[in-house]
Amino acid sequence: MEILVLTKITDYFEKMMKKYSETYDLTWYTTKDIERVLPKIDAVIGASLTTRQIEKAKNLKLIFIPWAGAEKLPWEIIKKRKILVSNSHGNGKIVAERALSLALALLGRVVEFHKDLEKGIWHGFVKGFKVEDLWISLQKKPVAILGTGVIGKHLAKLLKGFECTIKGFKRHVEKVEGFDKITDSIFEAIKDVDVVFLTLPLTNETYHIINEKILNKMKGKYLINVGRGELIDERALYNALLKGKIAGFASDVWYEYPDKNREVALPFHYPFHLFKNVVISPHVGGYTIEGQNGRIDELFENIIQYLTTGKPKNIVDPEKMY
Repeated sequence: MEILVLTKITDYFEKMMKKYSETYDLTWYTTKDIERVLPKIDAVIGASLTTRQIEKAKNLKLIFIPWAGAEKLPWEIIKKRKILVSNSHGNGKIVAERALSLALALLGRVVEFHKDLEKGIWHGFVKGFKVEDLWISLQKKPVAILGTGVIGKHLAKLLKGFECTIKGFKRHVEKVEGFDKITDSIFEAIKDVDVVFLTLPLTNETYHIINEKILNKMKGKYLINVGRGELIDERALYNALLKGKIAGFASDVWYEYPDKNREVALPFHYPFHLFKNVVISPHVGGYTIEGQNGRIDELFENIIQYLTTGKPKNIVDPEKMY
């Protein structure tokens, strides 16, 4: 199989390429070869191919994405050509850990108190036991996880360590290990909980799933997002924070990202960073050695399973885009 790699090749990635090339008939190409090899490649690793490039890749059968999100692919031609898309959830456990850390930082007022202490401003016992200095514990809190996939399941396991009661939101109601209740109603999911976690993929159905109507039902609740920025209506979120409709917000995923022409960029169109009850993180949920290697491991599991069975381990539904 001839494979074009359009993602960064780390030392671990290269090690895996060499390992499996010893057993399987694999030929590798990189970005510098792209125009020359497009007509003959069987598979691509990465999500940056354009419609024009796919048209030139007459032999293309598979697109392997070494991460979960598939929303940026040119789906129209992919569906027309019936090209298989396979993604990776190998960093799900690490992203779940990031979600938990964001929740602990937000409820624990870690960033807020850190910024104050840099200025010599103290909180808590040394300032006379003021009620307004209290932080919130996650212990035994009722929470909702919107999205019961790999990240959601790992997050539920972590939260059980805090004795949390966990509701899950998914399209089809069925028992999911680690969750106390599953519902297909987002209103039911966020009802009577203190913290709402977003771990959903971005699709046509989940775009702005958290909108003004939902945010109006979140008085006193904390919202944590490790899915995709566009799951939340940005303007509605800003207004909800401005008017105190939600208790706080933390996110690792955003609306704006830097590029080659703009390396320094704020991740939003509204000044979320000015709120004390907001924690911002630069989309690094899976950016650990374990997270990076985990998704590479699953990428190669997909490749090898395709070579041995004709189908990769994970197949993205072209209609659902996950």
